[in-house]
Amino acid sequence: MIKMQWRFIETPPSPGDWNMALDAAFSRGGFCETPTLRIFNWQPFCISLGYHQEAEEINLAACAAAGIDVARRPTGGGAIFHAQEVTYSVSIPAEHAWYKFLPLELYRRISEALARGLQCLGASVTFARGEFPPAVISEGRGLGLACFASSARNEILCKGKKLVGSAQRRFREGVLQHGSILLGPQHRRLIDFLAADQALRRVEQKRLMEYTTTLEDACRRKVDAHEVITVLLEGFQETFSIQFESGHALPEELELAAVWRERYRVFMNYQEASLC
Repeated sequence: MIKMQWRFIETPPSPGDWNMALDAAFSRGGFCETPTLRIFNWQPFCISLGYHQEAEEINLAACAAAGIDVARRPTGGGAIFHAQEVTYSVSIPAEHAWYKFLPLELYRRISEALARGLQCLGASVTFARGEFPPAVISEGRGLGLACFASSARNEILCKGKKLVGSAQRRFREGVLQHGSILLGPQHRRLIDFLAADQALRRVEQKRLMEYTTTLEDACRRKVDAHEVITVLLEGFQETFSIQFESGHALPEELELAAVWRERYRVFMNYQEASLC
């Protein structure tokens, strides 16, 4: 059997605007002919907003006091507090056969690979039977203040609660899907930074408590990020007969991300640093 060639990149923890600009560069730059699976994290912790979400929904003064970044995603959906998680992105170039898949079909395929990997950790995962499709940019505003307070069709659940939140966007140059795999409960801190009255914050807090779970809960132990990365690679390899080639962002991709970085910046709370 001929294996598909994919590029695998693990980038160092970086500010939110840079992470989102690099995802956009991978999916829109057209510099790489093969799909890319990227694993990354956030430094400092960051709240990301869906593309159509209003920045006024976040209390930027509270973010400044806590040293939290705020960035805008190229994709739709609600706000996410990125802290205790492993974040993935899949970029499919327009020239690749997978670009022809309908959005829900591609979303399901990527979810299957993620689920297979998480099952290797002992997490009993299923797919959500949501009444609405995953957050897709063409569908307008986000689905609510907090992305993890609701589950879309084919999102990954454990015991009925959301474990992985993902969103997808299709460009002329390629498709981007990225998402958060929750390791621990810090995503619930989002409530502390919402610019909403107490009643609405209590509602969102209740929804996050009732409808989300973590790998720590699913596996009944602390799960290391490196464990997750290992099983994710195995999940993609076994599900789709993929052969990964470890690589780095191309110079052209880094240059494009640097140009686009400002468009994804809402509020920055960090010192400029080398991100190559």
